[in-house]
Amino acid sequence: MSDHFDSDRVNADEQRVRALLSAVDAPAPGPLRARIAELNAAPPSRRRLRLPALAFGGAFATAAAAAALVAVLTAGTSAPTALRTAAIALAQPRGSAPARLVATGTRIAFPDWTAAGWPSAGVRHDKLGGRSVTTEFYRARSSTIGYSIVSGSALRWGSGGHTVLRSHAEYRLLRAGGARIVAWVQDGHTCVIASRSAPGATLLSLAIEQDSTATVSAPMGWASPQQLAARA
Repeated sequence: MSDHFDSDRVNADEQRVRALLSAVDAPAPGPLRARIAELNAAPPSRRRLRLPALAFGGAFATAAAAAALVAVLTAGTSAPTALRTAAIALAQPRGSAPARLVATGTRIAFPDWTAAGWPSAGVRHDKLGGRSVTTEFYRARSSTIGYSIVSGSALRWGSGGHTVLRSHAEYRLLRAGGARIVAWVQDGHTCVIASRSAPGATLLSLAIEQDSTATVSAPMGWASPQQLAARA
């Protein structure tokens, strides 16, 4: 990778990110589980009154933890890595995606995976270590995939994981906090697909398809060789 940072600091940041991701994905605390079990054994009238409140509390706590994780990542000055980017890909969308979305600071257009069973479910824009991170989300039933593209030169992968080769291209497979992550470099930029629910094989298959068929937008004023020949 092209960026060089203090390795001790990067490793410390990676450990913190993994711990935060695990915290977001952790099961409900023991007392909460015990209280839910107690209410399950209670009469139906009591159960209806109290169980929804507890369920909402658990969901709210998980959402709050995920939001706090993204806030920590985007507010810091630490070196961006593929793992830190994955935490954003595992967050929640902030708006609907346009019909054609090009990642900020790049020429890469996000794919339409509707035909593959993964329609768009939203988008978000973040900053990470001074880079623009554009993320589109795709949802199939109860599974969600986040696909983030980072502006600027390629990032470090981060610690852990292993690399696989497909069609002469490298894909980095990572695991953190119960999430599956695939990272690769396309058109000089780091791309990351992450999910807590989709199989790793699905993520790798989508990454390979995107890497081989992605649309790259031409910068303003640029002309293809065919256009130049037509003008001659």
